[in-house]
Amino acid sequence: MSSTSEMTYKQRVEAFWGWFGTNAEQLADHINSAQADDGDEQSGITGAVTEVMSQWLPGFNYVFGVEASRGCAFTLSPGGDLDRRFLAEYWLSRAPKMEGWRFFSSRQPGIDVEFTIEIGGHNFNSMEARFGLEVDQEAEVIDVVVWHPSFVADGDINSQVAFVFLDEALGEVGTEMWIGKIELIEAEPKDPVAIKSLASEVVSLASMHQWEKLTPEKTYTGYSVESPGEGFARADTIAGATCHFPLVGEFMEREGLLSNDPLASYGATFAYLVIDSTEFDPENEVQRRAEIEEQLDDLLRERGSGRVLGGATGIRHAYIDLFLVDGAHSLELVQQSMELQNLATRYRVEPFFDTATV
Repeated sequence: MSSTSEMTYKQRVEAFWGWFGTNAEQLADHINSAQADDGDEQSGITGAVTEVMSQWLPGFNYVFGVEASRGCAFTLSPGGDLDRRFLAEYWLSRAPKMEGWRFFSSRQPGIDVEFTIEIGGHNFNSMEARFGLEVDQEAEVIDVVVWHPSFVADGDINSQVAFVFLDEALGEVGTEMWIGKIELIEAEPKDPVAIKSLASEVVSLASMHQWEKLTPEKTYTGYSVESPGEGFARADTIAGATCHFPLVGEFMEREGLLSNDPLASYGATFAYLVIDSTEFDPENEVQRRAEIEEQLDDLLRERGSGRVLGGATGIRHAYIDLFLVDGAHSLELVQQSMELQNLATRYRVEPFFDTATV
């Protein structure tokens, strides 16, 4: 096996699941034993798991748990980071079936939302928190004000407390999907909502307004360019849709390669295809690009080598955004897909980041 620094993300994930499968029974014994003793279910295993995580999946948070009648659970959390969310979802998609285990790619809502947290020497009981909710119909989110009688002068501590409460009540994805602005206030809000009722209130408001959303890594954002330009990558873009708009939007705004590739240390990369579309039928160009995306996405997912994130139509080119996790093999599959669609001489793969090699 190659050294960790040379491993693709696919190899890292395979190594992790191999290790987990070998140690699953021992891990479950530790968790169940600690649970029976009313102790910390991670006691005795944190060191070993942390070492494995730092080797193959650095930067992620993780937590073990026990679910009534469902056995043990392991959660990998991207910590609200969209780049890592694609990594986490891929990790989950490669999880093998293990008896007595369930796996999650984001923190789930807490079973018991009654708890106390300690930050900076200050204690905050969740049952004392009060929330005020206001609907933002245009953005399809709920703005929240948060009050707690133990809030301190340090706003950073108060912000941490508020996010912990929201994540425990709604789960990591629930907070990202449904919560908009978060404001800390000094007096109890009008029509206050307790933490035990927060999830049901949010779900009720979303349902009442008929909001339908997918999780962040599956949500496409459409965009258009009023005045396509020239002289930089993707300058001729007219319109598109992508699951990672912050990436594409910043690339377009800066008119070129970005720095600080967030996936570089994981053996994965974001890239995009540039396809010469001058011979496409203008009336069917968007449909043609969609067909190319679908065939390519199917092949990448089938081989566990990545996925398509979206694409765009330009004056001279079509663009397809990619998340690739298997190095040269991912590129070979891209080439194979293009050959099957008679596009082998009409495309190239380009990076989003100046340190990436594709």
